Amino acid sequence: MDEIKTPRDYSALLRPGDSPDAWGTSAGIDVFLRLHAELARLPDRTLVVLDYSRIVRSDISFQREAVVETVRRHRPRLLFVASNVGNEDVLANLAAALEARGEILLVRVQEGRLRIVGRRLATEHEDTLLAIQEHHQFTSTQLTLPPHGLEGSTASARLTALWKAGLIGRIRGASTSGGREYRYYPIR
Repeated sequence: MDEIKTPRDYSALLRPGDSPDAWGTSAGIDVFLRLHAELARLPDRTLVVLDYSRIVRSDISFQREAVVETVRRHRPRLLFVASNVGNEDVLANLAAALEARGEILLVRVQEGRLRIVGRRLATEHEDTLLAIQEHHQFTSTQLTLPPHGLEGSTASARLTALWKAGLIGRIRGASTSGGREYRYYPIR
């Protein structure tokens, strides 16, 4: 398979004004409006890195308005990952805001590893995500082969669910038979 070409990552700084504290619905809405305007101009499949480096403290309402609503509005056209989440309280509030809305997000943690926060993934989706993360790209056909051995429709449904959840990217292509086939790739 050809190498998948994706747009450059885009760093989106999360900070309400000059304060390291991110409190409240109104501050979250202000950040959402700024981000929405920035992200509307980005090409499809851009990985948006939500940068928490300037946030020391935040509450759930800020996270809900600034992050969760931004992700909901722009996914799956754009991919998202949170980065530089400085402490466990900020991460816990992000996870709670995501879970309350039934959403999920990848967070870069130590040494470039990714952590899933928000709603819980079904075990079969976790297994599929792990399989994808071991490769640069993946197709539903690969999930029909050993060791996975899934039916074609099941493989396609799992990959589509992970893509819609924003946990993997995808590019439309053609299969060897000439039909449509998506290539999926991990977010790193």
